[in-house]
Amino acid sequence: MRVDNLVALELLHEWQGGGYRMPDGYETRLRSQGRRPSLVKLQMYAEYTPSLAFIHEKAHVGNPLNEAADSLAKLGLRCVRGMVPTAEIPRLVPLWASGALAEYRRGRG
Repeated sequence: MRVDNLVALELLHEWQGGGYRMPDGYETRLRSQGRRPSLVKLQMYAEYTPSLAFIHEKAHVGNPLNEAADSLAKLGLRCVRGMVPTAEIPRLVPLWASGALAEYRRGRG
């Protein structure tokens, strides 16, 4: 798994070793309908998947998949802030993802 955020990478490595630390202010209690928080699920995945490797990926160096991940994160933030209607997300995400994959494949072929 490629990660461009060094703080996140440090947490992932801690979680692989059985750590449970979360980012400051992150609420770990169950969400509505008893769902686990996303980072708690990721922590469990990191801890219980020993074959998973985390690699630092430099951000903003033109890697299409990294740029797509940044764009999708920004889209999610805009949605949370009410700037993009939630109903638009199922339409927008596949467009961004397919464009990024096509660009990635062009660069590798």
